[in-house]
Order: sequence, then C-alpha cells, then structure tokens
Amino acid sequence: MPKKKKVVHQRPRHHLSPKTQGAHADPKRLPERIFAILANGQPLLEEQLLKKLNKGRSPDKSLFRIYAQYRKEGWLVRTESGHISILVRPGHLRINPRGFGFVMNSEYPQDDIFVPARWFQGARHDDEVLVWYRKTPDGLEGRVMDVLSRATTQVTGRLDRNRMGWRVIPDDPRKPEVEVVVPKHEKVRPGDMVQATITEWPLDPRRSVRGELTKNLGNPFMPGVDVSVVALEHHLPLEFPPAVLKAAELLPAKVRPEDYEGRLDLTDELIVTIDGADAKDLDDAISVKALDHGLFEVGVHIADVSYYVEENSPLDLEAMERGTSVYLVDRVIPMLPERLSNGIASLNPGIPRLTVSAIMTMDATGEVQHVEFHRSVIRSKFRLTYEGVNALLANQQDDVHHLRPFLETAVTVRNILRNRRIARGAIDFDVPESKVILDANGFPVDVVLRERGLAESIIEELMLLANEVVAREMIDKNLPGLFRVHEPPGERMEQFREMIGALGYRLPESLTPKHLQDLINRVQDKPEERVVNTALLRAMKQARYQSENTGHFGLAADEYTHFTSPIRRYPDLWVHRVLTTYLEGRLDEQTLSRWRSKVSVVGEVSSLREREAMDAERDSVALKEAQFMADKLGEQYDAVISGVTNFGLFVELPNLIEGLVRLEDLPSDYWVFDPVRYRLKGQRTGREYQLGQTVRAEVIRVDVAMKRIDFRLVQDNESRIKPKRRQKV
Repeated sequence: MPKKKKVVHQRPRHHLSPKTQGAHADPKRLPERIFAILANGQPLLEEQLLKKLNKGRSPDKSLFRIYAQYRKEGWLVRTESGHISILVRPGHLRINPRGFGFVMNSEYPQDDIFVPARWFQGARHDDEVLVWYRKTPDGLEGRVMDVLSRATTQVTGRLDRNRMGWRVIPDDPRKPEVEVVVPKHEKVRPGDMVQATITEWPLDPRRSVRGELTKNLGNPFMPGVDVSVVALEHHLPLEFPPAVLKAAELLPAKVRPEDYEGRLDLTDELIVTIDGADAKDLDDAISVKALDHGLFEVGVHIADVSYYVEENSPLDLEAMERGTSVYLVDRVIPMLPERLSNGIASLNPGIPRLTVSAIMTMDATGEVQHVEFHRSVIRSKFRLTYEGVNALLANQQDDVHHLRPFLETAVTVRNILRNRRIARGAIDFDVPESKVILDANGFPVDVVLRERGLAESIIEELMLLANEVVAREMIDKNLPGLFRVHEPPGERMEQFREMIGALGYRLPESLTPKHLQDLINRVQDKPEERVVNTALLRAMKQARYQSENTGHFGLAADEYTHFTSPIRRYPDLWVHRVLTTYLEGRLDEQTLSRWRSKVSVVGEVSSLREREAMDAERDSVALKEAQFMADKLGEQYDAVISGVTNFGLFVELPNLIEGLVRLEDLPSDYWVFDPVRYRLKGQRTGREYQLGQTVRAEVIRVDVAMKRIDFRLVQDNESRIKPKRRQKV
C-alpha cells in the first residue's frame, strides 16, 4: 500500500474576508457574506451591515430587496437597539438516509436544527459543523456554514472502475465516494471490498473526495468480509502490530517456579470457572464455602494480567488504545493477543494460573465482615458452562453431580447478595437479548432470545460483590483508582415520564433507583414490558470511567469499580496494576504522582472505546438480522409497537428484530402524531396506533447495506383473507 499522505482540508469559500469579495457579488453568495461579517457574534446597526455588504457605498435596490427578504424569513435578528445579529451554533450533522439532516448539540438536547440537503455545503454525516439557523413555526431550521472537523477519515466500500479511474463506493450513501489511485502491483478487482483513507476534501462539494487504498478485504461474498467491513467502519483494528505480537511471543507458555514467589497458594482449593460454552478467555474463577455461625467464604479469583503486561510496554500501550475486547456477531476482536488472552492468562482447568484473589467473609444478610486481597496461584478444578450448570441445577443432567453441594452453596450466596442489592434499591434490568445463529459460512440461519439462568446470575452477583469491595479498598487506601460511575437520570427522564404516562404509569418527581425498580415490577409480564424496560434503559445516563468516585445510581452502590475482567477491559487492568503494586509495598511517591496525573486520561479513553465497541457490536447484529430477514418478504409476524414518531412506527418481533412501518405504508388515512400520548391517530377512521400495542406486521422491504427492515401493518380481516406463509421468529 502507498505511504500515508497528509489530509488536505480546504476551508469553504465563505470564510474569505468580505473585503476580498466583489462589491456586487452574486446574490446567491449573500448568506456567506453576511455570515463572514456577523459570525464573530458582534451585532451591527443595519446601516453598518448594509455598507459592509456593499463595500461602503449605499445599497442598491437589489441588495436591499434580498437583505429585506432575509430579515423577513428570520435569518437576521433585529434587537431593540436596532442592531442586527445572527443565530449560530456548533454541533454534529446527522444525515437521514432520505436526504435531510439535523444538527445536534448535547447542550441543547431539545433543540435539534433541521437542515435541508441543499444547505449541507459539502458537510457529511457526523461532521462537526457551524450552522446558521433561524426560528420557524415548525422548529429550528439552518444551513451549514463551516465544517469544523470531519468525522470520516476512512471509507470502506465496493471498489469500482470507470473511464475516469478507480473509486470506492460506500454502502452508506451518507458517506462520500472516494477517488483512489491503485498501484500497479496491487491485486484488486472491481467489486472487491476495500478501505480508503481520505487525503483531500475538495473546496467545491461537487468535486470528488480523494484518497488512497489502504486495505483490500477481497470478495464481499467470502465468509466474514461483511463483518470485517463493520469493524473497519468503527475504526476497529483487525490485526495486532508486529511489535505487539513479538512481545506476546516472549511471554512464558506456563507458570514457572519463580512465579510462585510471594503468592498465596490456592492450587488445592475447589475453584471453578463458569462461562459460556464458546468462551476462550477465562479470566474469572470462583470458590464458595459455608462456614460456622451462618457465615460464608466467597473467593473471586481473577487472572493476574498486570503481571504479564508491564506499564508502557507494547502490550500495555496497544491494550490502552483498544480499551476493550469487541464481541462482534461472528468473532472477538481481542484487547490482548491470543497467546495472552487465550493462553497464559486464561484460567484453563487443571493447570496452575496466576491470579489476584479477593477472599470475602460475609454473613447471612450479605454484609461483608472481612476481606483479604492476595496475589495468588490457583488450579481451576472444572471448566463449567452456563448451560451445564443451569441443567444440573434443574436436575436435567448429573455428569458433575459431585459439584451439586458446591453449586447449591453458590446459589444460596447468590440469593443473599441479590436480595440485599434489590433491598437497597438497585435496578434489576431484565432486558432480553437476541442471539444470531450463524452457519459455517457466516450466514444467519436463526435469531433467538439469549437464555439467562441461575448460572449467569451466580457469576454476576459474585463479580458485583468483588467490584464493590475492591472499590472500597481503593478509596480507603487513597489509591489512584478508576471507578465505574453512573449518574442519576437527567433530561431524558422527562421524556420517559411522558412516554409511560401515555401508558398509564407515573413516577414521583424525586427519583430513586427503587422507584424505577418498582416500575419494572409493575410492567412485568404485560405487553408493554419490553418497551418500557428498553425506553428506561435509554433514558438512563451511560455509565463511564473516571478517577473520582461518585457512586453508581443503577446499582445503588456508593462505590464501584471494574476489577473482574482484565483480559478484555483496560480499566480492570489498571485497577489490578494499582492494587497489586500497593499490596506488595512497591507504590512509591513518584509512581503514585504519575498515576494520579494519568488516570483521568485512561478513564476518558476507556469510556470512548467502550461506546465505540457497543456501536460496532450493535451494527454487526443489525447486519445479520437484515440478512436473515432479506428472504422473508411477504411473511407476517406478531409484533409490538416499540416506538411512535411523526414519520411512522417501530415494531419489534418476539426475537427482538426491529423494523420501521413508514407513514406512507400505514393504512390509507390522514395520520396525526400525538407526542404526548405516543400514538398515531387516523383523522378519517379514528384508528389509533400506540406504544406497546400488539399488531400483525408484514415484511415489505429489506436494505441489507443500510441494515434496515421495513414492515407494513396487516389488518385483521386482511390477515384472514390473504394468509401468508409464516416463519417462526
């Protein structure tokens, strides 16, 4: 591939000084000239503005007529003192696939600015822009006047060749086509899926964006290529750099005698791992014992990844840059190389592994009476699976029946911890997840609900307990910890109140986690349960990592961190490094000072990488769901209305596949959107469609490239008269 070039970003012409533009410039350029004069926020008297627009001379009739039109349309704001100003705001341009866009700014969550396609001025989807806007009866409307920063630096798409040369055509029409030069030695074919890095954004939006070919994924119909495209679109690395792989190869293949030094030897203890059947990076193990006087000893033993990953080494720097492992629909993009994540750090059964252990003594109410932290060595006795443990506890299999007493003690501990957590007000979201079943070629053959049983809950409760006690230790010892914080709900909660109000539910003004859990209990087993739970989850603020502990609202926890997954999350690796350095008495003032100045950056990067990973995981599932539904045109399903908007309805199938019923695909009527009751009402027929309502939906369009599924609603009589072939979903 050619060497990377510097990106050329030419600034739009409206940034030229007004003095450099002709006195009687094209009237179509008037907005740019006004913006150049008033964008600094300094208002001018009308006479001053007109003179500047006409280079000091009295304005002619044509200029004054156009100027008066802009005043009338609301683009120019006149103050009581007679000064003229404009409304300007930065934000991110989000372009709808149908062509129009909105400029959004988190500081103004209720005031998105509508931008018609003709006023994009070369801006692209997700670009940070400066928009000049006006107030209209229908809301705010604006025009992009400057691109502050480009969101897209790379484009993944289909390679095409015409008489002008090679170009990359993205599946997403909101992204630009890129002209590329393909080196003669590069073996590519038209139709290959490739990645191009943009090197030049043109001044004129009608001209082509230029770039260079940086990766060839090959034939789009080869297994895995489609998900690789998703990964690249989210800037996820598909390979490790050579220096990182070399560092991993230098790691020992097994625990050495010298590694035991200073560690607590737990190799004779009954310690097991419980994970999914296909998991390979086993980073947590548990032990439980019933003691005298109603006490329990709970051990959580976590892979000692920081022992192998030294600070600022190639492995450490790459792990921090990645932030997290990413679990796409057909693969894992790991944070650490396989030799470490699936090898020496993975707690495979029957062999010694280095760990960091939190050993807790708790009473029958879940109160922790004593806790110890150790660098340790374990030998996992069994590699159990969620499916196997759930079957054993349900008396459906007995191949490890001798572990029944151990697992029943674990269930008792789980019940105690869960009851304690719920009693203090923690929110227990029971939002189901879908699982895409793929064949050997990566094609989806089914989409099912992911089952969750006692085994998953045992691990969840024990990991929550360990995370809390470690957070408490970091605070008590004043260590530079990285905490997992979750703030109380903000403005989105008001929208959620309106939504559930339309369904007949109410929440008190002063919210606690317990109030939200009570709501979850009230909607349980009702048609609107899934809709309410999902909307509540979206109304909550997103948890993040930061150096200051401010508590976790959703868990109703005063202190919380992430300690239990250092193979796949960098914050856990950071916490391990700090805690073990302290335990061994090696935390000097110089190291302490360096970590305190660094921890905030680690938190910000980790939070950002987590959000990117979640988006990529969601997109990979949506892609396979669209592929699964592509041959289901004309088939009908029971569904629930999961969203109501002014452009249609969102419906969700029993297996959680979601799609849109566009307004134009609804039965013939004049449909009016009621944002208070979250419903669409037909003015002619009086028919209503409301959030949480059960309906019958037929698949009518599937756009795999855009990961979009369209439905139409089937009338009761129509469903009886013209039955379709039904597919169980």
